[in-house]
Amino acid sequence: MARRNYYDIDDILAGQERVPCVLRADLDGLGSAGSGGASKVHRNARWALPYWMADRLNEEDYVDMEVSPVFSKRANRMYAASPESMQLRAICQHYYQFGLQLGDMVPEIPHVLRNMYVQRIIKVARIAQQGQNIEALDFVQSLDKTETRMLKLCQQAQSAISDWHKNQAYALKRAAVVSTTGS
Repeated sequence: MARRNYYDIDDILAGQERVPCVLRADLDGLGSAGSGGASKVHRNARWALPYWMADRLNEEDYVDMEVSPVFSKRANRMYAASPESMQLRAICQHYYQFGLQLGDMVPEIPHVLRNMYVQRIIKVARIAQQGQNIEALDFVQSLDKTETRMLKLCQQAQSAISDWHKNQAYALKRAAVVSTTGS
């Protein structure tokens, strides 16, 4: 089971991503939870369950959890071929968080995440420095939540550097105590 941060809303939302599962046993009373109307769910039935549920059921040997299509071998090859052109927000809004949770299940996921992040964050930093244009707008709309947070931090840092260059970042002010006693 991957370690998750109980208080991190992005981590919680990443755990809501669905993963394909295969049931290991017949279960009564769960038919309404699946796609069918029957009350009994048969062994080897396929379900897409939220990761947080599938992970726990996998530990208890009720389901066999499969790799999410988001991190399939085919998808990973596409990410490696052109990481900057991937529409991560459309694929999975919490792509990196979800990938970290699946890292124990598929050993190559951390490597894919690192390579994708390193290549994309360079463009995020460049957009923060140069400002947004039409090309940048398309890329910004493709960012997942982690990258969006990094873009905002880079923009704040760029603004702070600009203020510093204009000598507006820090201004010494006379304390109220000094100004009243000095007159």
